[in-house]
Amino acid sequence: MAPLPRPLPQGGFTFSISPSATHLNHPISHFLSTPLKFEGSASTSTHIRPQAIAGGALVFSQSAPDATDRILLLQRAPHDSMPLRWEIPGGACDPEDESFLHGVAREMWEEAGLLPRRMVCQVGGQEKPQVFLTRSGKVVMKISVEVEVDEGFGAEEETDGNVKWKGLPKVVMDPNEHVRFVWATEEECRAGVMMVEGEGGEMEELKLNFTHKEQRETILEGFQIRRRRALEGKDVEDA
Repeated sequence: MAPLPRPLPQGGFTFSISPSATHLNHPISHFLSTPLKFEGSASTSTHIRPQAIAGGALVFSQSAPDATDRILLLQRAPHDSMPLRWEIPGGACDPEDESFLHGVAREMWEEAGLLPRRMVCQVGGQEKPQVFLTRSGKVVMKISVEVEVDEGFGAEEETDGNVKWKGLPKVVMDPNEHVRFVWATEEECRAGVMMVEGEGGEMEELKLNFTHKEQRETILEGFQIRRRRALEGKDVEDA
């Protein structure tokens, strides 16, 4: 018998939505009823109706002592499909979810124990929808969203010399789905490798083999969006 998912937080999910994410604030039925158009060769096109919707949450934080932008990555369990590969939090949205964005919030809570504060923007998939087939042949459309989390939830005050800083958000995984998490920089995601502290205290190389190339591309696009937003002097409320 599969373990039950983590109970929803008391009072449900409360988050704000930036202008760039309002088009995602619809029930799952809205996305299932909209055929996806794919351009083919010789000016031909194909329409595919998704049978399920999956959501992905790009969770970034600059709360480490060096203030470097990092993204949360989870390593899939060895007994699951694509074993031990890396991905962002996410999964299937349910018809019972209040909206697609609430489905993203639920998956992020169940897989990482994090609470969303703001849904910022869609990352990837605007020009060419991300569609994949499950092992049973079901057509699934995946939509990834940058999510600002409540960094005070589970974070602890730590001291680095004389400087106090709030640590990276506390991640509580579901061990049935994931076995490890990291906060990776853009350079580490691009290279597919990072250095981590081993069990004996020595530094060792950790390979970041993503679930598929689209996952890596979405992650790098997320970093690019955040870098461009910072250069333009915008914050997430204006995204």
